[in-house]
Amino acid sequence: VIEGNYSRCLPQRLERATGIILLDASTLTSLLRYFQRCWFQRNRHGALEGGIDRVNWLMIHHIAVVTPASRKRYAAMFADIALPKIKLATARELN
Repeated sequence: VIEGNYSRCLPQRLERATGIILLDASTLTSLLRYFQRCWFQRNRHGALEGGIDRVNWLMIHHIAVVTPASRKRYAAMFADIALPKIKLATARELN
């Protein structure tokens, strides 16, 4: 399992991959999930021990401004990948 958004390493990672899962949540879904995580999920799976999630403008900017361009780029790449793949785009699918 390789998780993350490291575009520079993607070609090497795809060479070794056996399948692809594209998380393609809308900007609104991403923002809502971010606020929910910061404000209501105090003991969530995957959280760093002792870490506290806080809403900050840099993350809001990343979700609202940077991510939409990345979503377009990854959607185009996803269409060309011949590996087994699945795209999760709705809140229900992500859950």
